Amino acid sequence: MNKINLVMFNMSSYSEWQRGIQNRNYHILKTLLKNENIEKIVAIDYMPYNFKRFVKNYKENYLNNKLKVIKNGLFTKVYEIDKRLIVYSSVLPFISKNRFYSNLNKYLKVIKFNNYHLWSAYPLSIDYFDKLKPDLKIFDAIDNWSEHPAYNKIKNKIIKNYELISKKADIIFTVSDEMQSLFLNHDKVYWIPNGVDIKHYQQKYAIVNRDIGSIKKPIIGYVGTVQDRFDIDLVEFIAKENNDKSIVIVGPVWNNEIVDKLSKYSNIYFLGRKSYTEVPMYIQQFDIGIIPHKLDKFIKFTNPMKMFEYLACGKPIISTSGSGIEMFKESIHITNDYRQFNHHIQKALKEDNNKLIKERLEVVKEHSWLKRVDRMLEIIKQ
Repeated sequence: MNKINLVMFNMSSYSEWQRGIQNRNYHILKTLLKNENIEKIVAIDYMPYNFKRFVKNYKENYLNNKLKVIKNGLFTKVYEIDKRLIVYSSVLPFISKNRFYSNLNKYLKVIKFNNYHLWSAYPLSIDYFDKLKPDLKIFDAIDNWSEHPAYNKIKNKIIKNYELISKKADIIFTVSDEMQSLFLNHDKVYWIPNGVDIKHYQQKYAIVNRDIGSIKKPIIGYVGTVQDRFDIDLVEFIAKENNDKSIVIVGPVWNNEIVDKLSKYSNIYFLGRKSYTEVPMYIQQFDIGIIPHKLDKFIKFTNPMKMFEYLACGKPIISTSGSGIEMFKESIHITNDYRQFNHHIQKALKEDNNKLIKERLEVVKEHSWLKRVDRMLEIIKQ
């Protein structure tokens, strides 16, 4: 297989990944850079689609970024992370898409990026399919953005973009089995679930952070963004039924009503966002990992990374039903009934043992990001 150059349109800015935000896009980029078949990647930061994001990008990617700048402009900066990764950060798409793509094409020519594949995880604007001239066009469908509450105002545009992606992309990867239904030509659609960096989650920590180290065990834990899909009523029920146990929530809170409602319970602890480096240490302190999600239209198309992360730490999991959860139905307790959910918690705490821990660790071995990316590259090769 000849070495591949990639121009990758990302669902986040590189500066966000530096601050600890992690998502499928981040893991795939990081894993691609470890692969000997990849020559170089030009990573395009999340393109602002409204004024709010324009300001956010300009502040975080221009004013406060300490990376090595190799090209400096009024609306565009190019950073060299290392010899294999260039970050192209621009707010021009909000001002003029034509100028943005004209400048990008000129830059790719300067660095002799004559033969490259386009790889995108960004569905809000898909002009890159027409404005660039790659050898191959790849789209990674990470969740159904048309059902995400943050994009309600442009829902119809995103739906239309998915239809166009069906026609214009050569290869489409989807995060969940259900996502395949969004695309028309199934011959070029491949379901590649999320994965996990197993070595990262199984590292040992000499010191445990005080904020979780001082919390009374057993710990019923949740890692992830706390937003509308978080079933606040279920968590409240668990708190009431388990006065002698601690419920620890690790992650940023997007809906302050959740904190307002749950902070009255003395056994619920909100520890906030933690860096990717720290997250395994927090999960390792859990006695149980929970996924209390409402089964709405957005969840239907997801594949929670926390499921893989809990398993990689050997933890028992209690989850509501949702996309991808059935992948591990032999290893995860799944129910939407509150009392049954609590029953599984009690049972798992009582029955967990070294044999079950080893079984979970064995199950997750086949779901590493390395294996996921190898499969993606094999499809590209074919």
